[in-house]
Amino acid sequence: MLTPVTLRPPPLLIHAVSDGRRLGLQLHSIAGMGRALSRAGAWWVPGRRMWAIELVNVARSLEWLRTLYAGQHVELDDAQRILQSAIAAPEGDFFTQVLDVQVFPLSRGDLAQGEHAVSFAYDLFCVRAMRALRGSFHKPALAWQVAGGTERILEVLRELAGVAPEFAFVHEHPVVLEELIAPAPDVSPIQVPGASPLPGDAGSDERVGSGFLSAELSSEALAIDQAALAAEGVRAGLRDYQLIGVRHLLGQTGACLGDDMGLGKSRQTVVAARLAAGEGRVLIVCPASLRINWEREIRMVYPDTIVGMAGEDRISALYGCHWVIANYERLGGLVREIQLEFQVMAVDEAHYLKEHQAGRTRNAFVMATRIPRRYVITGTPLLNREIELHTLLRLTGHPMGQLPMKAFRKEFTGTGEKRAALAAALRGWMLRRRKDVLKDLGDKTRQLRWVSPPEGLGGYKEIHGDMSLQTMPKITRLRQKLEALKTPFLIETVESLSEGDKILIFCEYMATVEAMQDAFAQAGIACVTLVGADSGARRQKAIDAFQNDPAVTVFIGTTSAAGVGITLTAANHVAFASLPWTPALMRQAEDRAYRLGQRRNVLVIVPLVAGSIDEGIWSLLQSKQATEQDVVEAVKSQLSGNNP
Repeated sequence: MLTPVTLRPPPLLIHAVSDGRRLGLQLHSIAGMGRALSRAGAWWVPGRRMWAIELVNVARSLEWLRTLYAGQHVELDDAQRILQSAIAAPEGDFFTQVLDVQVFPLSRGDLAQGEHAVSFAYDLFCVRAMRALRGSFHKPALAWQVAGGTERILEVLRELAGVAPEFAFVHEHPVVLEELIAPAPDVSPIQVPGASPLPGDAGSDERVGSGFLSAELSSEALAIDQAALAAEGVRAGLRDYQLIGVRHLLGQTGACLGDDMGLGKSRQTVVAARLAAGEGRVLIVCPASLRINWEREIRMVYPDTIVGMAGEDRISALYGCHWVIANYERLGGLVREIQLEFQVMAVDEAHYLKEHQAGRTRNAFVMATRIPRRYVITGTPLLNREIELHTLLRLTGHPMGQLPMKAFRKEFTGTGEKRAALAAALRGWMLRRRKDVLKDLGDKTRQLRWVSPPEGLGGYKEIHGDMSLQTMPKITRLRQKLEALKTPFLIETVESLSEGDKILIFCEYMATVEAMQDAFAQAGIACVTLVGADSGARRQKAIDAFQNDPAVTVFIGTTSAAGVGITLTAANHVAFASLPWTPALMRQAEDRAYRLGQRRNVLVIVPLVAGSIDEGIWSLLQSKQATEQDVVEAVKSQLSGNNP
């Protein structure tokens, strides 16, 4: 007879730390408890990977944990000892040094409410300090607007939150606190019934403002050393149209290079940035996955230069570099390094800055206040709405960017006539060329393929009819299901390829990439994959194998990881298991194959499942494409035959 096994519950409290005000708790992870902890007054401290509560005695802390975790499979046998040790030996700056407290002087906005903005990782005691200063919380800026000078702000932070002045960074250059406007309501062709969302805390009286942080910058035209430009163009092997792109950037302190994907924007930017900076330092800002691409591009033109990577190299080492490459997430570390000077900042995939409330956007603006020349580089300057261009215009100092967002929207968005006016105003700031400048490039065609899954739509319909799911999670599950249903079609497509053909397959979800790789392997098809979680080395190994190994005919990747910044010209076919949400992202992904270096025609296959949300997403893409055509492509058409 088998003896039943009793599982011993894991200890709930693993470690605790006190700083005299806060009590940090490292807890055994239980799904769903995060919300309960927040409702019970705890808050997450990312820099310490702990939950924090206001410090109370051991008995009350223990009772709080017992009540909160009643019924959970955990034990608190050693919790009293851990709590006693933590409270008896406080570590003064343990939490405050990782709160990233920053104080910004404001140059514009309703300054009657305060002349400074203060931001920090959420902390109960810092919030109390802001309330003591009668501050207003601006959710889009993730910052408090407060009255009182810098000394008063630092004094209150020290007294009420225990933040020592050395852990509060005070910026010298002023920023702008501008009111955010709500986007125009869209009528989406995607209609999916779902459960009502749970009530949140949107009504909290702290969140009284709607401002976001940016900066007031200016731009001016500059003279160009034509002889130096010509010599550098020969050295870098620039084509005629690329030389025009370098001249466009050099001719002003702020500009946008908006060439279509695959025309060599990186090479043009490298040459322009070095000519503009002279002996000075250049900052390249890009997604993390593209850092190695930028390093390679720089060294192809300037093999003996010194290139540093923010976050990998020590800050002290960056002072000896001619180039510093920083992904968006690492930009915050450079914000505090005022003495590290740059002459040029080039922001690659600049459409990543379209969200005003994102920390990376704020950091880009802060860096821009210190750097005299600022270029934004993107093949997709407009993804969804015209208003997205406002950030890029402001970052580069264009006069249109100095318009308040409300005024910009009123003047340039909503109708074809207003978009035409916007396109005309962008001329001279944005240089936009399409693939037709490449005379040796083949054709690219798209084909819609309507797919009837062999296993039918039973599982899809079951998800669609599940009213316990909220709308957005339901859409995610429906799209994942459709990706799986298209796998047999994609295998058949690969099996029908001719000798020498290769194909890129884009998915939206990492789980699908893995499942699809297994399905292809079972069919005897060699493939490589790329997802966002892959290391730089693994990423490059997959790219090299696909480009150079004739036996590897399939490259499967997520659109976010594989659809940007890499060259995959070994492929002459592209297929989408799921449609990206914007036509620009779709074109950007398919142009991994259709770019400089491609000699063959490229066929893009778009499989759609009839009677599914595929139809609505395809309709949405068509409507967004019309907006992009009215603005971005209109800039290109105005320049045709009249390049500088």
